[in-house]
Amino acid sequence: MTANEVRVRFAPSPTGSPHIGNIRNAVFDWLYTRHTGGKFLLRIEDTDRNRLVPGAIEEIMYDLRWLGIEWDEGPDVGGAYGPYLQSERLELYQKHAAELVEKGLAYHCYCSAERLSEMRKEQEALKQHTGYDRRCRDLSPDEAERLNAESGGVAVIRFKMPLTGTTVFHDYVRGDIAFENNLQDDFVILKSDGFPTYHFASIVDDHNMRISHVIRSEEWLSSGPKHVQLYNAFGWEPPVFVHPPLIVGPDRAKLSKRHGSVAFSSYIEEGYLPEAILNFLALLGWSAGEDRDLYNTDELVEKFTLEGITSHPAIFDLSKLQWMNGQYIRSCEIERLVNLALPYLQRAALMPESPTQDQLDYVNKIIELLQERLHLLSEAPEMSSFFFADELDYDPKAVAKWFTQDYVLDLLALVASKLESVYDWNVEGIEAAVRLAGEEAGVEGGKIIHPVRVATTGRTVGPGLFETLEVLGRERVVSRLRRSAEKAAQGGNLD
Repeated sequence: MTANEVRVRFAPSPTGSPHIGNIRNAVFDWLYTRHTGGKFLLRIEDTDRNRLVPGAIEEIMYDLRWLGIEWDEGPDVGGAYGPYLQSERLELYQKHAAELVEKGLAYHCYCSAERLSEMRKEQEALKQHTGYDRRCRDLSPDEAERLNAESGGVAVIRFKMPLTGTTVFHDYVRGDIAFENNLQDDFVILKSDGFPTYHFASIVDDHNMRISHVIRSEEWLSSGPKHVQLYNAFGWEPPVFVHPPLIVGPDRAKLSKRHGSVAFSSYIEEGYLPEAILNFLALLGWSAGEDRDLYNTDELVEKFTLEGITSHPAIFDLSKLQWMNGQYIRSCEIERLVNLALPYLQRAALMPESPTQDQLDYVNKIIELLQERLHLLSEAPEMSSFFFADELDYDPKAVAKWFTQDYVLDLLALVASKLESVYDWNVEGIEAAVRLAGEEAGVEGGKIIHPVRVATTGRTVGPGLFETLEVLGRERVVSRLRRSAEKAAQGGNLD
């Protein structure tokens, strides 16, 4: 590691599925290291053993790689400062905790969970500041020995926070921030099972892994004094602290499920493109100072700086994300888009698991036709289902409006006849035949287009009619027109 090398870590806890806030921080971490030529580390903070979720580590890795984010050091790729699972670094934490006890900067606490609970209840009843009352902070050797015996040797190690003065640290986004020490707690750094707490393990690891910048959400600002005092106790130089803003909903309330705050995997399942998500997340609390929203990954890497991180809340606007995804779908190469959409069609039983080449060619034409209208890949089955149906699901309102018109029966039969004899089955030939049928039936414009669309698709909206008929093919189109004409003869009864 060179003296000025940028080293940034993404350090999630595998206690559940990653959400938007987690991944946004990873995006900032990764963009900054790629912009500066630094190193991006993945460290798994799995010391909260009671909350571990099986498969969470694998999900974290999958989500990052789906976005195109690779790490230079991490659990599965190794590196000079591993291991990168905190559960495999216990000896290091225990050694550093013992060092602080030896220096008189930390102490063993023998208080039971029951005592701590009663203490908190009493503080709350008296409307006092809640926190550990420091009963074990300055025990005599005899008192410590007695309490150790009473607890059966069960103890935690707490850090001695200063009792007076202030702790000041510099945040890259907000400047200097001061905290009153007398409002801080003597927090636990090592639990009775030998596992460290988050605050302690992250500081020890950030130092030992040579982390130069810690980029984490604004909600961690209140942890600043604990971390700074730990750095001071060890005589270590702190990294640069960078706290991007909180992500809120359009109503400025804390992000929740109603705003779209769900597991990140749900965005993958709904059919967002990775480049759209990456672009969207990069703009949640960062700006290049330009009046634009769409950036490809190379542009984001080129433009991303810490100076562009904002201090005001970042608004999560799901409609903007969907718009952005639609823009990326429009510009997506059709072969890739078909490959992305195919699994959705297969899950909807519109396509077999092992399609033939003819079926793939048909899907290619369909997706190319829908490309301008899709916002999510998950919309593809509903938007395309009429292309595959043997029996159409007609819109009843459309049927009531159009199939009860006196002229529609003759029009549909006439259009079917004209299309059956079209020489070149293409948009131009189809349009000419349909309009000729309209002329002979004495109608034009929407009076032709709408009933023909309903008859051939069951719907009132969709891609261009003539392009749709071309993809459907002559046999399907003529068959559907004649069936609809028969039903129109029954007064619009499609049962």
